[in-house]
Amino acid sequence: MLRLRNRLPALLRAASPLPAPIHPRPCCILSTTTSPSPAPFSVEDYLVASCGLAPTQACEVSKKLSRELLSTGSKRPLDELSYSRLNSASNPDAIIALLAGAGLSRADIAAVVSADPLLLRAYAKKIAPRLLGLRDRVGLSPPQIVRFLLVGPHVRTRSGVVPKLEFFISFYGSFEQVLVVLRRNSRLLSASIERSVKPNIALLRHRGVRDIAQLCSKGPTAA
Repeated sequence: MLRLRNRLPALLRAASPLPAPIHPRPCCILSTTTSPSPAPFSVEDYLVASCGLAPTQACEVSKKLSRELLSTGSKRPLDELSYSRLNSASNPDAIIALLAGAGLSRADIAAVVSADPLLLRAYAKKIAPRLLGLRDRVGLSPPQIVRFLLVGPHVRTRSGVVPKLEFFISFYGSFEQVLVVLRRNSRLLSASIERSVKPNIALLRHRGVRDIAQLCSKGPTAA
């Protein structure tokens, strides 16, 4: 026993140390797979899927949109769309929902968007009261709304389009006659009713001019 007690320190010094605990690497725990990034928004694909355009027609409308964006002063290409509210389907979906809510069919919407593709990037909160005003205040039927949208981008570009259209329908006698005048003079709805149109009408009446509406239908009105 005494011999074993004397040898114990030497045996302890010669003993092998216990192996260190094994800790898994963090990278082995975390997944190395990443979800694929979503495909960039394509105007052409959207026109086909949501507006019902044929691929060739969608391509032409997309090119038209590019030209019109450049004509507005933008120097950025169409594939850099975050600046134009066309980087996703969110804004176009809102515009199409407004058109459908005004009673337009899928074919009507396709025709309107083809005529004015910039409508897809318009602010929905601005377009909504104008479309509702055409229907509820002016009293246009869905086919009439379509015809008005096809004659020019007035709903998109004119904040006071509803009261102006209402005035000119009263002045010319019918919505159909207003369309005739708009085809001849696209700037009709840009004129100020109070500062320009009404004073000019009053001046013509003061000078004894009769049938002013017919006279104004033959040429551009004063802006």
